Amino acid sequence: MNDELQPSAVERKYHDSAPKALVGWTHVDMPNGIDLRIECARSRIALENDVIEQRDIVMTRNQALLLARYLLKVTGQTLPEEPRPTFWARLRSAFGGSRAPVRRQARKFAS
Repeated sequence: MNDELQPSAVERKYHDSAPKALVGWTHVDMPNGIDLRIECARSRIALENDVIEQRDIVMTRNQALLLARYLLKVTGQTLPEEPRPTFWARLRSAFGGSRAPVRRQARKFAS
């Protein structure tokens, strides 16, 4: 067999690891971590023909948190802040609503 006609190992490796577009993901909670399944397509044509590659990445919860923080940082995004309860929700909870009342911390008086 003629070696000149065979792609080199570097060329084969590059072809196998050519850039892919991320088109979706899901996860499954595991006892000690998360199984993250990412779905990628090599091209728009592959996506239109439903040629989607799946890859499972198993990580600890700490690794998932670090990845999330990294992605937030490099994109310049932040997590949305939880909205403050409305006046009526706070009033309802203060007078025995269905939610547990919000307790204030004890005040410190000068002695």
